Amino acid sequence: MALFSRLSAITLAASLVFAPDVALCSDAWRTGVNLSGAELNPGRNRPNIDYVLPTTQQIDYFTARGLLTFRIPVLSSRLFVSDKSIVTEDWRALVGLIDYAARKGADVIIDLHQYGAIDSRLIGRDASATQEFAAVWGEIAARLRGRTNVIFGLMNEPHEQSAAEWLTGANAAIAAIRKSGARQLILVPGSYWSGAHSWTKTDNGVVMTGVMDPGDNFAYELHQYLDADSSGTSPQASLGAGKARLKEFTEWARARHAKAFLGEFGFAATPEALAEGRAMLDFMAQNRDVWIGWAYWAAGAWWGDYMFSVEPKDGHDRPQMSVLSAYGRARRR
Repeated sequence: MALFSRLSAITLAASLVFAPDVALCSDAWRTGVNLSGAELNPGRNRPNIDYVLPTTQQIDYFTARGLLTFRIPVLSSRLFVSDKSIVTEDWRALVGLIDYAARKGADVIIDLHQYGAIDSRLIGRDASATQEFAAVWGEIAARLRGRTNVIFGLMNEPHEQSAAEWLTGANAAIAAIRKSGARQLILVPGSYWSGAHSWTKTDNGVVMTGVMDPGDNFAYELHQYLDADSSGTSPQASLGAGKARLKEFTEWARARHAKAFLGEFGFAATPEALAEGRAMLDFMAQNRDVWIGWAYWAAGAWWGDYMFSVEPKDGHDRPQMSVLSAYGRARRR
């Protein structure tokens, strides 16, 4: 994907750019789900064959259950083409979901679900990838700077680059977002998959204190699963993991007056896993001086019998929904 300028935003139709308004602040409480599908099968670009976009019906379903935050994983290569005056169908669909969510009182996190890379080049390690990453976010922010229900999720799970390399890319993107005039909340992950359980055991705990946001409106994005190795690949939840895995990071953040959002977590429908999932949600609710909310992984039309899916099946709620809806709260705007 060629590099492009933030100035290309002025070529868009007026309906796609609003004037700046009051920014979302980082101390609101947000609870929701990941609406997965648009990020699937990178490099293959046939809608409804290689990937699937979320729907307004999904937004209706989850907002009716008190979940008003939607993390929507996307790929920059599907949102833009080399001529940025062209508005792609995927971009139009994303903006349509954002505006529909706004009418429902809900927020949308735009999550670049690319694992720290642009076309296999590592952001922060490769100069051209870093430049392009910043340009992508500058363009997104310029187009959406007036939509106050948008949150910018910089990147899903960087892990191959060091924390210092990743911080270079993250700060470049943040600078581009703020230069565009956008003031919304930014979610900033660390490297090494941004796991809460490992944050203070890696140099994330030192390096990521160097986040520079001229708008002073960011939170760290953490991910955390409950199986033995925190990978989210097993339905088994380790006893006590729901509370223990967030504890050290929470203390780290509190000592630095930092905010955090749990961008991914999931649990199976077994009694043990449901109990640990409930414990994790309870822990965050009790530590709202640090935690500003969470988004469960995952909903999405193509998840089928995936062990963590909360997409309704045959018109019925999944067992996990009883736990999530108990902690989901409609927040006041």
